[in-house]
Amino acid sequence: VVVVALTTWLGWFIPGKAGFYPKHWIPKGMDAFELALQFAISVLVVACPCALGLATPTAVMVASGIGASQGVLIKGGDALEKAHKD
Repeated sequence: VVVVALTTWLGWFIPGKAGFYPKHWIPKGMDAFELALQFAISVLVVACPCALGLATPTAVMVASGIGASQGVLIKGGDALEKAHKD
């Protein structure tokens, strides 16, 4: 999957630098590198949903750790779900 994402990046970066596609395809404030990187990240996320399955619990753990360091203790995922609904 990483090789496919890297190939996607190269497939968009090289033609972008060579001017093979119109400049108006690149959003303002971006260059060919960033556009190609967005496509590569999109391929990586879509082709490997396990990345999302690992990123979500990791984000919850990091947020819980930061909250705990600031004095906020969260007991279980139910509290987070209830906080989201309010």
